[in-house]
Amino acid sequence: MLKRAHNFASQYGLIYGLVICTIAAFFYCYEFVLRIVPGILQGELSIRFGHISAAMFGQIAALYYFAYSPMQLPVGMLMDRFGPRRLLTIACACCCFGSYLFSFSTSLSLIGLGRFLVGFGSSFAFVGVLTLSTMWLPKELFSLFAGLMTTLGMLGNVYAELKITHMVSQVGIDSVLWGSVMIGCILTFIIFIFVRNNQDYMQKHETSFKSFLKEVFAVCSSMKVWLVGVIGACLYTSLSVFGELWGQTYLEQAHHLTKIQSAHTMSMLFIGWAIGAPLTGFISDKMANRIMPLIIGAVGGLVTIYSVLYVQNLPYWVLNTLILFYGIFCSTEIIVFMMAKEVSGARISGTVFAVTNMIVTLFGAILQPLVGWILDIFGHRVLIDGHYFYQVADYQKALAVLPLSLVFVVLICFVIKKSKRSLLV
Repeated sequence: MLKRAHNFASQYGLIYGLVICTIAAFFYCYEFVLRIVPGILQGELSIRFGHISAAMFGQIAALYYFAYSPMQLPVGMLMDRFGPRRLLTIACACCCFGSYLFSFSTSLSLIGLGRFLVGFGSSFAFVGVLTLSTMWLPKELFSLFAGLMTTLGMLGNVYAELKITHMVSQVGIDSVLWGSVMIGCILTFIIFIFVRNNQDYMQKHETSFKSFLKEVFAVCSSMKVWLVGVIGACLYTSLSVFGELWGQTYLEQAHHLTKIQSAHTMSMLFIGWAIGAPLTGFISDKMANRIMPLIIGAVGGLVTIYSVLYVQNLPYWVLNTLILFYGIFCSTEIIVFMMAKEVSGARISGTVFAVTNMIVTLFGAILQPLVGWILDIFGHRVLIDGHYFYQVADYQKALAVLPLSLVFVVLICFVIKKSKRSLLV
């Protein structure tokens, strides 16, 4: 009888935990849609903001990462000390307000502030969901849930890529942007009502402030964590540089796609991530091997993105297939979070995830405006109907950072020492 009661309690606890983690994962999905809106509506927003250049647009978009990346360490520390519930509620509200400023301000300063606030609020989402999953879910489900969370985020992006462009043409950009603000308000209320911290977990992992700071320093100064983070950052360029900002305009220019066609093609990248993330997490756990999936992902991603960038006159179905597999291969990035937890040996999981995510997203903050600067400095731009257009060769030069980053992944993976105490290989 006691055993049956214990099993029922365990099953109830698992279901309750899954509900909490899923609600938080919807916040991750929402903030990811806000993250890619500038890339989807680049032409419309450039005109709305006063016919700004590619470099200026890239700088405004990158303000997201200038808030997001530095906040990762404090976010991780706050998650470990206070739990995700109130932090996620405040963060979602911050995303709403930032989205409003970004969408409806007429001043570039307020537009930039809005983008910065969206990045600030979003900085709590990914680490918050991972922290909740360590609180509420069994350890053996962590990699699978992290992959499924990524899948949810990517499916949200697929919907955004396919629907936002179409909706703007039907109801106008103002209605679409208002809708994004209202969805955030509703989600903030749901998080406040339903998301809870696991008090048993927090009491079990409670440490003195001195010990806590000592562990934080150990994580931040770990060369192994930094190497793992750089691997993730290079794989993540598929989203931060290509998927979020520059990919759609490149496809329209280089492969002569319409705006609707390019949106469909870009959605294949997110579908690839949605398919690959849970698979790679599951496979790497079963293989007890982290390095080999990363090498396969980097090499496969290198071949596919090189073809997209430098092979001309590709049939539309081939282009879609290449983008799909580019997403699948680069989704091996999800492995680096559990990898960092394993190599650090730290109990403060929120801080480990946060430091790793900070390194991963820092590349986005650097490379998004870098691509814009390369286009402006070395490109040959023409102003047509209030929007700057560049030659295909200009995009190929600027987006060379994508294949080069994957070459770097392969090199790092081959120099990592293959010892059981350092990395699971």
